[in-house]
Amino acid sequence: MFKKFIGLMLLLLTCFMFVACSKGEENKTNGSDPGSSTGEKTPDNPGGGGKTRKTVVTYCNWNFGTEEENNLVRRRVDAFNKSSSTIRIEMVTPVGGSYDEFIATLASAQELPDVFMVNSVPTAIINKWARDISDLVANDSEWEDIPEALRESITYNDKVFGIPAGQYYMGLFANLELIDNYLIGSESAEEKFYPGNFTTDEWIEVVKSMRDINHTDQTGVIGMNAVGDMLNWLPGVLDKTGKTKHFTWNGTGFDFTSESLIDALRIITDLGDPTSQYVFQSIPETVGEGDNVQDYRANIFGPGSDEDVFKNGRMGFIQQGSWAGTYENTDFDCMFTSYPDARVVAATDYFCISRSAKNPEAAYEVAKYLTFGRAGAEAMFKIMDENPDSDLTITCIPLNTQPDISEKWFSYIKMRGLQETFEEVEKGNVEVIVEGNKYIPGFLKARYTFNTGISFDNVRDGALLTIGDFLWDTCLGKISVNDYIATMTQELCDKINKLVAEDYEAMGLKLGE
Repeated sequence: MFKKFIGLMLLLLTCFMFVACSKGEENKTNGSDPGSSTGEKTPDNPGGGGKTRKTVVTYCNWNFGTEEENNLVRRRVDAFNKSSSTIRIEMVTPVGGSYDEFIATLASAQELPDVFMVNSVPTAIINKWARDISDLVANDSEWEDIPEALRESITYNDKVFGIPAGQYYMGLFANLELIDNYLIGSESAEEKFYPGNFTTDEWIEVVKSMRDINHTDQTGVIGMNAVGDMLNWLPGVLDKTGKTKHFTWNGTGFDFTSESLIDALRIITDLGDPTSQYVFQSIPETVGEGDNVQDYRANIFGPGSDEDVFKNGRMGFIQQGSWAGTYENTDFDCMFTSYPDARVVAATDYFCISRSAKNPEAAYEVAKYLTFGRAGAEAMFKIMDENPDSDLTITCIPLNTQPDISEKWFSYIKMRGLQETFEEVEKGNVEVIVEGNKYIPGFLKARYTFNTGISFDNVRDGALLTIGDFLWDTCLGKISVNDYIATMTQELCDKINKLVAEDYEAMGLKLGE
């Protein structure tokens, strides 16, 4: 009898151990190992957080900050993990110097996060990291709430490979009080330069009229900061066919010999002419030589950068992105507005969903919550409302165009003019030009790095120029527009576009289709 009892106890103990081991393995499979409350996955916490059995979605971004800071991104992740009964986000924190290298290292180790921020959607497609999510967005009615220009930017041959994760407007900040002093007629600066309400000629006329540098007591006035950014939006403004978008991109390639680009270069070199000194950048920092060197520019406007001069009320316009929220604290009446001829550039961020994601539907739900989804936006609003005295801020433009969402969103952004610009975009009165570097295949090569094989004896010590240097030095007047025209042949243009076509082919696409 005693032997039977011992045998029965051993059998029960064996069954108990089998069940316990099975449960442990099941928990590991479902990513429910105990960890931090925020679900962060780090080298010191490989299991991540969460204590219930949920589908784990790994998520990597460069904007997590530290646990001590507990920024808005971390709080949104934590809010999702608390609210979802089926999914838990596990943050994968980048380590090392380069985010792109970190993602590449994870990919080579077959540990690519389910949802991850990218610097280039085409690169993610070429490397076979990004999943085609056309099937997921096709069944999502909220996908249409994303601004059309952003949706189109990451749609290739009707296939969707990215999710817009943030957008900032790039345009003009205007010192309305200062500009009013240089306007002729009864129209105020606020009316004249309302988003989408002014032409390139009207803007340039005012910028030139604001040149008042005959001072040495730091009370000088200047129209704007610099001409550099104009090359990214002015060709599109001047192209009346509407084909040219960001830089010289027209949907079938980059056109370096177009009439709109040449006209843009002439306007830019005229404004930036060092002898005319219409813009802050063209005014020399010092004059004289040896012991007679004087701080020329500082004597006119006061010390500091172009931003300092603008903030001090000595500049009419500064070209800048909407992330420059510090301009809302100026002592003068400041307003964000579009570029001339009703254009605004959108600087964007994108998520991709990994091709290795085991549960793409769950990954998409997480990505949507953190970007354009109504539920995620409302949760973010709740966080903001419950922490009114914190340092939490919202600086980006809404990714959801539903009026109640965008209205609430802008209630947290105090910079005047941003909401008005957004609303004019939604009405169709202002066109969004999406910045090309993160969605156009081959953009960085065509815009900056391609070696033209061209050199000029008096430019960069005769070194061969990249396409970026060639265009930049032309903008600065170091190379004449006529020399640019004579040197930038169609053959050279075709060579650049051949590199772009190769990136398209690597994506399984054809340039121009």
